[in-house]
Amino acid sequence: MEYQTLIYDVTHKLPDEIWGREDIDVMIKVVDENPDYLHNIWGDWMRARDKLIIKMLFEHALRPKELLCMKFDDMDLQKRTLRVRGENNKVRKDRLVPMNEKIAPLFLIYFNFPRWLWKGSPYLFPSFANQFLSSQRWKHIFREKVLKPAGLWIQPEKPSLCKTRSYTLRHSRATELINKTDIYTVANILGHGDIRSTKTYLHLNKEIFEHMRKALNS
Repeated sequence: MEYQTLIYDVTHKLPDEIWGREDIDVMIKVVDENPDYLHNIWGDWMRARDKLIIKMLFEHALRPKELLCMKFDDMDLQKRTLRVRGENNKVRKDRLVPMNEKIAPLFLIYFNFPRWLWKGSPYLFPSFANQFLSSQRWKHIFREKVLKPAGLWIQPEKPSLCKTRSYTLRHSRATELINKTDIYTVANILGHGDIRSTKTYLHLNKEIFEHMRKALNS
């Protein structure tokens, strides 16, 4: 196999922390067992919501805001697609993402709750304060109810240098995908407007790395 793509043609910072599927399983288990949720239907609903958000962010490699702002109308259960609205991402373009079948059980649990819990909100993940769960609120929930209890939280030296955050779910899935399929498929899944952004993950591609290793040791 020939490699004609320059991995380092532009400078992008590599993801600081990458989670494997075993880490995602730990997160889901932590949410199941966390006693800090309300001990009533609201708490059960929020627990189901948080597990679904974690799995959807990871399995679809979504940006947090793309998912948190998603509406019921953005789901097409017949075609099994999710519409990601451009107004909620950097490239400002809509895209369709195939639903990952691994999230189906969590979908069923979450949407089997009484509809009055959504209080008429058109959003998949509403909150008490807003029509939908804000990125800042989710950041707090993910840190305090998931990462810290799971032992996956890394205290940053500065707030702007956080290595473990909700966005890491996207990085982790992108790293997994780059080892399974071609770069253009990964770019389309991630919604990158420039293929150079996707090349960040080529550095983590095991096949390419082994190709370089063989060249150096030949």
